[in-house]
Amino acid sequence: MEKKKDPFFLSKKPEMNQNKNFNEKRQHQFDKNREVVKQDATDKKPFDKKTYRLKKYSKKYKLEQWEEQRKKKLLRNYYKEVVNDPAAGLYKPKTFDEDTTDSNEVGRFVRHPELIEKENKTLQIKKDPYHKAKERFDKIKQEKLQKQQEIEKAKEEKQKKLFEYKKKKQEKFKKLSKKTRKGQPVMTGRLELLLEKLQGQSN
Repeated sequence: MEKKKDPFFLSKKPEMNQNKNFNEKRQHQFDKNREVVKQDATDKKPFDKKTYRLKKYSKKYKLEQWEEQRKKKLLRNYYKEVVNDPAAGLYKPKTFDEDTTDSNEVGRFVRHPELIEKENKTLQIKKDPYHKAKERFDKIKQEKLQKQQEIEKAKEEKQKKLFEYKKKKQEKFKKLSKKTRKGQPVMTGRLELLLEKLQGQSN
C-alpha cells in the first residue's frame, strides 16, 4: 500500500523553484547594471589639469572670454535696435534693370555719383557699436604699447649711462690707486685726471 505524501512538502517545491528563478533574474539584472556602471567609469574623460589651470588662472583666456561676451552683447543690442526700429524693413530700393528696355522707367533710378559719395560718407560715419568699441580698444592697446616702448627705451638709456659712469669711476680708481714698488703713489695718473678736470672746466 502506497503512502500518501504530505501536502506540506508538495506545496513547498514550486515555491522554492519560484524563489530560485526570482533570485537568478535579480542577479542577472544586478550584473547588467554593474556592467553599465563599469562602462560609464571607463568612458569618463581623464581630468585635464592644463585646461583647468588655463581657465582658472590665464589672463589671456579671461580677456578672450570677456571680448567674446562683449561682442555678443553688442550684436544683441544692435539686433534689438534693428527689430524695434519702425522704419526698418520698409524701404525697398529699386534696381536699374538693363535687360528690360521696353519699360518706361529705364534710367529713372540711376543715382548721381555725388549722392553716392555722400551716402558712402554717411555710412562711414555711422558705424555700429561693435566697430566703435573695437576701434577704441585698438587705440587704447596701441597707446599702451607706445608707453611700454618709451619706458623700455628710457630704461635702456639709464642702464647705458650707469654702465658708462661705473666704467669711468673704475678707471679713475685704477689711476688713483696705482703705486710704485715702494708704495708711493704714481703721479702720472693723477696729473692726467687733473688735466682732464681743468679741460672740462675751461670748456
